[in-house]
Amino acid sequence: MELLNDMALFVEVVKALSFRRAGNAIGVPNSTLSRRISALEKAIGLRLLHRTTRRIELTEAGQIYFERCKRIVEEAKLAHEQLGEMLAQPSGVLRASLPVDFANIFLVPSMNVCVSTQRRPTRGC
Repeated sequence: MELLNDMALFVEVVKALSFRRAGNAIGVPNSTLSRRISALEKAIGLRLLHRTTRRIELTEAGQIYFERCKRIVEEAKLAHEQLGEMLAQPSGVLRASLPVDFANIFLVPSMNVCVSTQRRPTRGC
């Protein structure tokens, strides 16, 4: 999980082309970003960024890594959002005990509306 977090930090730094701007955007101190990117470079064994006091530039390896990391981070965010949407939707079985006439008059029309608005097939509404 730490590797995915470091990849996300790397993507933000590259998008901003600055540790300071990336840090401000995601609420992480510049020193932490720099330390995490250095640790990532050490773990990979390659320099990803050329750093100067004025700017940062991607190395060739950094460009390749950025393209891959960007897709991975986007997919991870999408997966997280989709799971969050699943939690927001009601699910499960609803059991009700009520008179047949009441069910025919009030419940059946409501169930028809519920079933017609389902996005995905389920056992019940």
